Amino acid sequence: MIRLQGFQSQSQQGPFARLLASLLLIVAGVFALFFGAFIIAILLGIGVILFFILYLRAWWLRRKLGLNVHPRNSRKTHDSGVTIEGEYTVEDDNNDGKGGQ
Repeated sequence: MIRLQGFQSQSQQGPFARLLASLLLIVAGVFALFFGAFIIAILLGIGVILFFILYLRAWWLRRKLGLNVHPRNSRKTHDSGVTIEGEYTVEDDNNDGKGGQ
């Protein structure tokens, strides 16, 4: 058996030393638990911030490029239509010089 100097077995330690060692282990465990929770909270916060940055960037690019990304209805009523562009002028019928008929 190898015996290290300065270390006593648990049977040779007094009750005060065992209580002190137990308290130190509990404090170290609680500290490790809160430190781990703090690190996880930081990583989750960074993940949420990165998600919103990427979401806003994608929204801005879709808006800039004019992509229509709205979900389509299951009914195909509006998909078969044709859009015609042009100009028109409204003419008044009373401008022919005859007055009001």
